Amino acid sequence: KRTFPTFLRRHLPPCRVPGNHASSSTCPVKPKFRPHYYHRMSSLAYGSFCATCCNLIPPETEPLACSACAKPCCWKCAREPAESVSLFNAPAVICVACDAAMDLRGGGKMVPKPPLEQGLQRCRMHPERFLNLFCLTCQVQICCDCFVVQQDHKRHTIDSIEEVYRQKLLETVEKFREIPKRLKLVDWEAVRQVEENLKIIQEMETRILGDIRQLFQQRTAIMLNKTAEKKAVLQKTKDFVDRTEMQHRQTLESIQGLNTNDFLRLQAALNERCESILKDVGQLQVEPVRWDDIDCDLLPSCKLQPISLNLPNGDAAKEKHVQIQLIDDCGIVWNTTFFIGGQSLALEMKPNRQLDEFHFKAIVEMSHSSQIKVSGKSFSFKGFLAKNELISLPKLNSGGYLTDTGDLVMRLGIRPENILEESDLLKALLVQQRKLNSQLKVENATLKDQNFILRGDMLRVSSESQQNKETLETQVVALTRRLKMFQHNSYVHNQTLQVRPQTPISPVSQPEDDKEKLSSDMQMLRTKLDEMKTSMKAMNPFAIGSFEIYRWSKDSKFYSPQVASHVGVTIYIIVQPNFACEKSSDVNAYVCWAKGPKLRCQIFIEVVNEFEDECVREDRVFDFSKGTSFTWKSVISHYNLFRSDGFLSDDHLKIKFGVRPAVE
Repeated sequence: KRTFPTFLRRHLPPCRVPGNHASSSTCPVKPKFRPHYYHRMSSLAYGSFCATCCNLIPPETEPLACSACAKPCCWKCAREPAESVSLFNAPAVICVACDAAMDLRGGGKMVPKPPLEQGLQRCRMHPERFLNLFCLTCQVQICCDCFVVQQDHKRHTIDSIEEVYRQKLLETVEKFREIPKRLKLVDWEAVRQVEENLKIIQEMETRILGDIRQLFQQRTAIMLNKTAEKKAVLQKTKDFVDRTEMQHRQTLESIQGLNTNDFLRLQAALNERCESILKDVGQLQVEPVRWDDIDCDLLPSCKLQPISLNLPNGDAAKEKHVQIQLIDDCGIVWNTTFFIGGQSLALEMKPNRQLDEFHFKAIVEMSHSSQIKVSGKSFSFKGFLAKNELISLPKLNSGGYLTDTGDLVMRLGIRPENILEESDLLKALLVQQRKLNSQLKVENATLKDQNFILRGDMLRVSSESQQNKETLETQVVALTRRLKMFQHNSYVHNQTLQVRPQTPISPVSQPEDDKEKLSSDMQMLRTKLDEMKTSMKAMNPFAIGSFEIYRWSKDSKFYSPQVASHVGVTIYIIVQPNFACEKSSDVNAYVCWAKGPKLRCQIFIEVVNEFEDECVREDRVFDFSKGTSFTWKSVISHYNLFRSDGFLSDDHLKIKFGVRPAVE
């Protein structure tokens, strides 16, 4: 049994000494705080208790504490870390009080017991308080006064900063635990191969850039040498011109400063000097600097187009010409001809316009079974390329240039010789295009004027036609009424004759004469009515459409485009050829109303033949007020269709149809 230390017993009153309960009634410490007071005094007297194993830690031993909750821990528990908790492969001890991993990364030593406020910041609004709370709603640190006094965090979810720290730490630990698992899934061999490939690419890039830099330096040095020579020649010429101008100016100044006697005395010398200057100037020759002088490779781009030629076999093969059209990047069409025959393959190129003042370059590339043996050839010419040999036929046949089927595959392109030629060519083409556009604008304006005049004529003719049509309709109605009246009078007259007895005065009675006259008038009216109907039909043209049918089968149906008459009646035709298997069947059609007024219309269907006299046409009248579709049986028979060669062109059959309002 341990005794209470003497040094504490001497400095404490009897009521506060642990175990001395006789004077507890006189102790000033309140009863509810006495257990805590006795525990604290016992800790000071006998030491602390380990929070893990509950063993007493002697007071002379250096105290160890959890870094999260400041609970004491003995050295034995500190040397036996839990196996379930590991952060970055370092051992850790789980605190029983707070379930946090205590920091042991300092060589297995626990951190000393920290004070409660270590690591906490003070509140800016309440400097006397520490930020020992955490608002989970706002995700900020607060103090107790912020939660109790302020209105910003009332009714929010609050937790201690130690608990939030433990949760965040465990989340971070779990995330770091996933890293080794993910690293195990990585294909390190593929990563190594990627690194090697990247290294190879970087080496190739360095080598290629070095070659390009070296080539650029070489070409630059060559161009600078050539330009230096030209610059030296031009500088000498410029110095001579400047010197001559200075002598000329000095001579003029000296002449202006001479009096009459001196001028007459020096006139001969001045004339000799002028003749010398004129002679030197006459011998001066200044040549312009061309791109070829400095060996400039600024050439326009050239797009090579693939071409395949079939070469004849055998020595007795006749000469063969193959003509194609090639379009260059400037839009010029080149009529290209390959001459195959004799002992060579030749090429000729001519533009579709006059280009005699421009220089061009043709490039021919002939493919080979081996990629490294692909041969190329270029031709420089002005205006057009005359017949030039590409390759000999024996070399072509034995050199591996032909495919298994005897074809020669090549690529052909043409471009201006240099960028100056291309610039001049494009300028000339632009001028021609502008001239053509101006001509087209003039022609367009002329056509607009003619169209305006024609539209005026059409409107006038249409107005006159409409007036004539209305006049004819009025006359037809009047004649129809007269005809009906004559018919009625004839009927009444016949009835009267049947009732009236005949008189024997004359063999031909008066009613008989009236009857003949009435009959003659009716015949005249009918003739005039037919003439008016013919005139109205001529003034009422068909709205015509056409379409083609092909690749038919037994159940095929072909729909025509819609056609509308001038009164708005729109129809279309469905054609069904049923003679795929039966030779006796015919081509049938269905006339369908699409939209517009449902009137009585006249419709024709015509099967077109190459010879106009042999076209098959048939006209019918349909009353669309009684239905929306009608069947047209046997547009053309199977026998008539295949009897003549003019109906089917490449198995295509062309059909025309038309519609107009019927004239009764």
